Amino acid sequence: MAGGGRARRLRAEIERELAARRIAFSLEQTEGPGHARELARAAAVRDASVIVAAGGDGTVHEVVNGLLGAAAELPRLPTLGVLPIGTGNDFVKAIHPRAARARTYRALDAALVRRFDVGRAEWDGQIEYFVNGMGTGVDVEVVRRIGRLPPLPGVLRYLIAAVQALRGFRPVPLRVSLDGRGLEQRAMLFAIGNGPCQGGGFYLTPEAAPDDERFDVCIVDELSYMEIAAVLPRVMRGSHGRSPKVKMERARTIVVEGPAGAPFFFQMDGELREARETPVRVQLAPAALPVLAPAGGGRP
Repeated sequence: MAGGGRARRLRAEIERELAARRIAFSLEQTEGPGHARELARAAAVRDASVIVAAGGDGTVHEVVNGLLGAAAELPRLPTLGVLPIGTGNDFVKAIHPRAARARTYRALDAALVRRFDVGRAEWDGQIEYFVNGMGTGVDVEVVRRIGRLPPLPGVLRYLIAAVQALRGFRPVPLRVSLDGRGLEQRAMLFAIGNGPCQGGGFYLTPEAAPDDERFDVCIVDELSYMEIAAVLPRVMRGSHGRSPKVKMERARTIVVEGPAGAPFFFQMDGELREARETPVRVQLAPAALPVLAPAGGGRP
């Protein structure tokens, strides 16, 4: 269902492109939420050398959690490849700055293996990994509203959802620890970036790199409607860090806590999650994931 069903229509193209490159492959189609995680885990246990997530950020998120969930059982972790055919396709922007499908097909047989950092989040006795980003605040409401919109181009769909979400949104009181440095504030947005882009085209952490062994953090203070109108275009360009209402930080260990006695909602790679008891603890796992990426960027 990635890309509003567009992924299903691209199956023949995927098969044709892989066959033309003489790549031996098997293609598995997911049947519902969580199935990509199961398929990736099973393929890893069968000793697949490369596992390609063909979909959007939700598909990538499930595949990565399937791989890392099986890591203890494996002599080596399979390499992740990505074919971006979803709505937002944010994670692939950290791999390919210009993520046209033709480039990502070429990367499947003409690329380096780079070791990417991964985020490990723990809450309510659960552990889950994210590869691109995590956050809370208005982006939680954006994720909710995206599901109600008809299929639209990625950036447009997220932008409409963002405008709707900002209408009447109230900042969230947060207690945060960044490598032991504490802060408390009411935030419109709190975003952890392993990659530069979230929300289908918002460069919340434009300096973030997935192999620099640190998270970039964007904290947006309470904004008036006029300030929102001024800051939002800057976010799309990645130049919002100069705004007095925006803090940009870096950290490897992050603890986030919401209001006492209330559920705490957050998103991981665009997937909505709820913590019944905060805090949520986030730890960087450096160089934890091998990823197929074009030559010339980052550390091979």
